[in-house]
Amino acid sequence: MTLDDLLREGKLQRHRSSADEIANLLAAAERDMADAAVKGLSLDRRFTIAYSAALALASAVVAATGYRSSGVGHHSTVLQALPLVMGADLQARADYLDTCRRKRNLLSYECVGIATEADVEELQNVTWQLRAQVHEWLHHNHPELAGRE
Repeated sequence: MTLDDLLREGKLQRHRSSADEIANLLAAAERDMADAAVKGLSLDRRFTIAYSAALALASAVVAATGYRSSGVGHHSTVLQALPLVMGADLQARADYLDTCRRKRNLLSYECVGIATEADVEELQNVTWQLRAQVHEWLHHNHPELAGRE
């Protein structure tokens, strides 16, 4: 699968991003990472929020590259595009986040009480690592969109 394949399938659309859009996505990720650390929330909610942080980071990468997801399954598309944009070394991380996407869907629509403390901690750790990679990637590849740290 390539970005062109995703475009042809209508899963991605061309998009002109801006520094404001990227800053808002990164700010949403920061907010969600902080919220996911709140111990008073349920593990299910913390997992869902941590997943949202990771999705915002991946969305920033896709947007900075000149795309936006479109249609049904847009979360899956963003995660599929992540290693296509940032490199194959992110494939395992994208696969893990896709597993988290499926669990988040269960938590949001079908089940209660299936997230564990270990699930939340692992997703938080992966999201913090992704955050560092995304910031580095933005500064290297799209400094005009990266803003200031």
